[in-house]
Amino acid sequence: MSPSKVSVDFTKFYNIVDGQKRSAATQHQGINPGTQESLWDVPIGTQQDVDDAVAAAQKAFKSWSATSIEKRTELINKFVEVFAQYTDEMIQLVQKETGKPKQFAAQEVSGVGIWAATTVTHKLPEEKFEDAEKVVTTRYTPLGVVGAICPWNFPVLLAVGKVFAAIFTGNTIIVKPSPFTPYSALKIIEIAQQVFPAGVIQVIGGDDKLGPMLTTHPGIAKISFTGSIATGKKVMEAASKTLKRVTLELGGNDASIILPDVDIEKVAPQVALGAFVNSGQVCVATKRIYIHQDIYKPFVEAMVKFTQSLKVGKTDDEGVLLGPIQNAMQYEKVKGYFEDSKKNGYKFAVGADTVATSEGYFVQPTIIDNPPADSRIHNEEPFGPIVPTQPWTDEEEVIARANNTNTGLGACVWGKDVAHAENIGRRLEAGSVFINSSEKPTPLAFFSGHKESGLGGEFGAAGLLPYCNAHVMHVYK
Repeated sequence: MSPSKVSVDFTKFYNIVDGQKRSAATQHQGINPGTQESLWDVPIGTQQDVDDAVAAAQKAFKSWSATSIEKRTELINKFVEVFAQYTDEMIQLVQKETGKPKQFAAQEVSGVGIWAATTVTHKLPEEKFEDAEKVVTTRYTPLGVVGAICPWNFPVLLAVGKVFAAIFTGNTIIVKPSPFTPYSALKIIEIAQQVFPAGVIQVIGGDDKLGPMLTTHPGIAKISFTGSIATGKKVMEAASKTLKRVTLELGGNDASIILPDVDIEKVAPQVALGAFVNSGQVCVATKRIYIHQDIYKPFVEAMVKFTQSLKVGKTDDEGVLLGPIQNAMQYEKVKGYFEDSKKNGYKFAVGADTVATSEGYFVQPTIIDNPPADSRIHNEEPFGPIVPTQPWTDEEEVIARANNTNTGLGACVWGKDVAHAENIGRRLEAGSVFINSSEKPTPLAFFSGHKESGLGGEFGAAGLLPYCNAHVMHVYK
């Protein structure tokens, strides 16, 4: 029997501390990126809010960590059932705060149930060995209070991914949503109070001062951060003062290598979509495309044809596939790549060479045809719908080009000879390599970055261990 639906106001937003709604003396507002209209008031959390949340989380941890994993699973499944009652309201909320087309907002909201169901199927390992004198057993125990610092590009999935892993393994968690997209996380965790004991899952929205309050707080055992490399380094530095555990999921500059045997008409649209999905605002979006010289021209032409069919517009526009850039700061950054490419005379295969001013932060998907290897558009992560293509002829050389970056989040290899493509993929310095697919992380598999793309990882059974301490018991006979 389904639980009865509790009335939830989707126009008023609160921090949730110790199971209670909490406002603040100072408020701020998010912006609808499709219209630049201000959205609802959101409380700006204070040091007192953080201190109170940590105290509540530490108190709740004593009983939650002792709760059986079966009971934790039961409550996570119950939460999914309760959350599903608010699907329509949540979709509308995600649409307004992110500008995503409705179908993609709906996918993100439906992903909550998928993420939860996947998490609870995993098991924490228990390892045992015995010899003549002793039995040694390794178990994994929760860390304590987790601080989750979440990004604005997927404000639902990248929050609940941290929440489910933390609470399933017996931790308590305090979520800090991005100030650009605070609404969905605040409301999800307000709804969660219908299911979980007070203090197990809390949320504090705020401004740029809030993150450091979490990273330096001695009562927080771990920070799980998703965001930029520059901010990730600051998080790690701050966490080092109390030797907090950290998981850092940072930026990427993902390369796709296109082998000469591909079906151009079939593959080119998939490669383009891998670059432009969510208007390029994906840490593992394709950001450099290396196409074999023998097929370079027809492949780029096929990408151009597909790109011209992509409709950019507001979230409820008919047939729209790409929404706006989520915030003004990122919009200005993306515009800089257009201005730099135009100033340097790079060839625009498709897309305007400038970003037209509009009421929303809209950018047309753009392909830069063979910019130089030292160009900004090739060497940096735009995090927007603009991508360079380059030809290649020598396999060793293109592998070296793909690896010639300080990042290593994802990569793709496309080719009919799958074994050959896999051989190339094994040599790519990236945490996730996709063969004949654009980058599509799954909650079933560990997700991590090489080099400056991160530290540790999340998702999959292995993604639970960073939320735990190893606890090894040596029993002598």
